[in-house]
Amino acid sequence: MIEKPFIGIDLGTTFSAIAHINEHGVPEMIENAEGERTTPSAVLFDGDEIIVGSYAKENAVVYPGQVAEHVKRHMGDKLYHFEYRGRKYSASEISSFILNKLKKDAEEKLGETIEDVVITVPAYFGDTQRRATIEAGEMAGLRVTQLINEPTAAAYSYGLHQLGKDQRVLVFDLGGGTFDVTVIEILGDRIEVKATN
Repeated sequence: MIEKPFIGIDLGTTFSAIAHINEHGVPEMIENAEGERTTPSAVLFDGDEIIVGSYAKENAVVYPGQVAEHVKRHMGDKLYHFEYRGRKYSASEISSFILNKLKKDAEEKLGETIEDVVITVPAYFGDTQRRATIEAGEMAGLRVTQLINEPTAAAYSYGLHQLGKDQRVLVFDLGGGTFDVTVIEILGDRIEVKATN
């Protein structure tokens, strides 16, 4: 049985990124269609077209009423909406456009259909924000198999390269909209998260 590709997405406040485990068992970033390792988390509404990424970010100053940015800060907020041409978009809907672009870019690079995804979220996200993130993934045609706290993901990323070296480590995760720290303990081939804040 051939396994379907499985991806991880860092749905960031300012930039988003996508990765997978390559054929050698090594985590690898997937470049977007523009050849960039990160995609600005900006959405431009241009007539009937929805454009995500660098072009949207570059036009945010010129067309402020047409570009939605930093929507991650509003995930799960029922009062938030971005309005364009009389239609109101929730933070989940706008995030789904970002996730959909990342999904399509990954499918193009890998040559396979993507269905399953793990998405990182800030450690402070509560149930409402986490549900809104899952909803955004589903709107983008993805099955969100797990949400992982961003500092935990950063800690695992570090820890996977340190297996076999027993140590306790403080990992800083400095994002565009969050700053978290995690204490991990690496014992042999085991990584244990001790605390996150």
